Amino acid sequence: MLIDYTFSNFRSFEKEAGISMRASSQRTLGTNLLHARGQRLLPSAVIYGPNASGKSSIIMSLEIMREMVLAGSLDADGEGLNYLELYPFAHGNSRRPMLFQIEFINQGFHIRYSIEVECEPLKRSSRRIYSEQLSVINKKGELISLFERTKDKIVIAEDQRALELLGLQKDLLKKLEELVNFNHDKMDLFLARTFKNLIKTEIAEAVIDFFRNKLTVVSDFSLKKSKFSFHMKDMPDQNTMLWNKTLETFIKRADFGPQHILFESNPQDDEETTDMELYSLYQINGRDVAIPAELMESRGTMKLLDFAIPFEQHFTSGGVFVLDEFDSAIHPELVKGILSLYNNPNINKQGAQLIFTTHNPIYLNNQIFRRDQIRFVEKDRESYGSAVYSLADFGSESVRNDHNYLINYFKGNYGALPFIDFSGLLEDVSNEGGE
Repeated sequence: MLIDYTFSNFRSFEKEAGISMRASSQRTLGTNLLHARGQRLLPSAVIYGPNASGKSSIIMSLEIMREMVLAGSLDADGEGLNYLELYPFAHGNSRRPMLFQIEFINQGFHIRYSIEVECEPLKRSSRRIYSEQLSVINKKGELISLFERTKDKIVIAEDQRALELLGLQKDLLKKLEELVNFNHDKMDLFLARTFKNLIKTEIAEAVIDFFRNKLTVVSDFSLKKSKFSFHMKDMPDQNTMLWNKTLETFIKRADFGPQHILFESNPQDDEETTDMELYSLYQINGRDVAIPAELMESRGTMKLLDFAIPFEQHFTSGGVFVLDEFDSAIHPELVKGILSLYNNPNINKQGAQLIFTTHNPIYLNNQIFRRDQIRFVEKDRESYGSAVYSLADFGSESVRNDHNYLINYFKGNYGALPFIDFSGLLEDVSNEGGE
């Protein structure tokens, strides 16, 4: 489960910002809570803000952190990593590193992990890990640092609690540190390489497993197509049957109509992997013909079906779904139905979480979300710096539970509205065209 994500010096965010899933002391909608290791956590959160305010940057920064951890290096290809030099805050003269920090619970560990990255504009070779730190929080709530990396030096914690967790003897630390400092590369994550292979596989695997199997980040839900690829040996026939049964149930519950849509496996040229693609079945001349679903179904239907399996997997084994523009092609009632699953502890028994951005104000509703589940992103008109805040930050006197959040938002009571003045637009265009 995600507890907290923080980042800074990324795109329009110069100062630290992020998404905390820690619940406030609010008493209403007490069912909209998850409980794990003494933590009161939120099962879902929605993010509002004008165009170009920075909503998508929150999602993108988390996606880039995921790419870094799974690649184990800054010198790797990825949708975000390929353009890493473009992301530091562009509206100032600061050359500070970009910060990515995450806190979560996975495989019995409560973990905090952070990376700071330095890079120069348009110079890939300048990339380097400025700092890297891994800590665990024990059941007493004590933060125990396991290692800390600052520029070119890695220090393994000497604290007895850390040594016990790592299974190390104190008299061997010096030699171990000499070894890891001699071999590490400026672009390689210590966690994913040396720490995982040489020191404590169990904790490193808990981190990597969270990013690989528990965290799903989609930076543009309206455009992104989910693609499932598997080694043939990992894709038994019963998985395909189970997935198609899930799709059949999903289509029926979502009232999509009588169409029959299913997954089919397409073995790849390497003969070792297979891709799973969606097909629509139609009766032609008395027989079923499978047609690529994207040619036959609406964009909204495809978006929901494309991600039905990840949703189902998260509810089965736990996970975090982070989506940009989630409802761009989906009816709000369907989104509300999905939210009701996440917010219902009798259904959401594995601690699945959903975080999404939207422009649709219909979810500004005190029957759907607690105040601490509603977030806003606003960009300063002078510094162009973005900031994130929640409805709960206004306090109970300014925002009561019986207030109409939607109306008050459009009154400007919560900020995060666009600055719009089109009154002279056509005149300005005409004048410029005549020059």
